[in-house]
Amino acid sequence: MPAAKDTVSGDLPIRRPSMASSNFDIVSTYHKFLESDPNLTKPVAAIQSLIELLNAVPSKTVYETLDRIKAHSDRLKASVENPVPLSAGTDLFLQYLVSSLKEQEDSFDAVRQHLLRNGRLFAQRAVDARNGVAKQGWRFVREDKCVLTHGASRCVTALLERAARSLNGKFRVVYVRDETRVAESDRVVRELRQMGIPVAEIPVAAVAHVMGLLRQVHMVIVGAEAVTNNGGIISRIGTFQIAQLASKVKMPFYVAAETHKFTKKLPLDQRDLGLRKHGYWTQHVLDFSTDSASKQLENAVDYTVSIHAELESKHYQY
Repeated sequence: MPAAKDTVSGDLPIRRPSMASSNFDIVSTYHKFLESDPNLTKPVAAIQSLIELLNAVPSKTVYETLDRIKAHSDRLKASVENPVPLSAGTDLFLQYLVSSLKEQEDSFDAVRQHLLRNGRLFAQRAVDARNGVAKQGWRFVREDKCVLTHGASRCVTALLERAARSLNGKFRVVYVRDETRVAESDRVVRELRQMGIPVAEIPVAAVAHVMGLLRQVHMVIVGAEAVTNNGGIISRIGTFQIAQLASKVKMPFYVAAETHKFTKKLPLDQRDLGLRKHGYWTQHVLDFSTDSASKQLENAVDYTVSIHAELESKHYQY
């Protein structure tokens, strides 16, 4: 008598998972992708790592495929301090995987080959989304206006590059330097100037003063590591205070982010960023001490709330 099959939502046929182990290292694969291509975002690197997993470790059943993807996704997220950007990529790929498996009626081997072919196309479309953001978003940059930005968002850089080509560099950028990331700040400023954009560099302490100067800065454009389910963003620490200052002077505040950074996470305030048990992570910004220097976090982030009374915020997506 044949073994009974289980089902998941949508009547997707599955079988019991194989217990065979694998030597595939999802963590090192993820870091190799990031190191080999500086333009890769964390969610896309996570997606490409999972595609590499499918290619390197054959599965015999749908259940085994999904179970392996989930297990390696969890392993990858547990290996980093901030798992939210990776979660956006792994959740999106898993959703794509389930929908693709439901649509296929061929043998599982044929389905697996289909997933590998289309999975790579899926990842490439995620990479190309940055160009879509730039294509739509550059129009918000007006001739003879000034944009304030900080961080090293590839999406923002692509948007400003597109604006520079379209406006012949006839706008200005105020770049907020991060003195804990001197090399990164130098690189971003150098790239913008090579595009023909006049750039003024300021320290974080000068942001409020510069925003208060009449008609000197006209808008803020920042990137995001993740866009939360309620429309807020998790981004480089300092973004929240810039958003608050923009709100105070009623300055447009725009967020350039690809849709593969959208996540189901729903933080309520800054404290939620330090709760690993709720799917976030441990982030101790305050390190009190009487006998030694406080430890400084290298990759700290903050949470900027969604649109509220005084803050104009838009997500460019593709």
